[in-house]
Amino acid sequence: MRSKRRVIGIIIAVVFVFLMSTFLLSNNLIEAQGTKDKQFTSIQVQKGDTLWKIAKKYMGNEYSSVDDYIEEVCQTNHIYDGKITEDMYLVIPYYK
Repeated sequence: MRSKRRVIGIIIAVVFVFLMSTFLLSNNLIEAQGTKDKQFTSIQVQKGDTLWKIAKKYMGNEYSSVDDYIEEVCQTNHIYDGKITEDMYLVIPYYK
């Protein structure tokens, strides 16, 4: 009787470990498939452009907010006052 319980316990443990490893591996594969590489492009600021408009055009779901994206654009381009002007060139991050 004890040996049957021991065998059943071992089988349950093996099945549990198998299911957990399968679950964890499938999650890693899903994450890897959804991973995008950060790219950069250069744009010339046009009349009427704002950091907000540029963010709406180029940012993806990788950023938690428009403000986070604008902050990265400002840091990348050494913009400390948050102001851009027409004909200025900006390095813009995006994901592909």
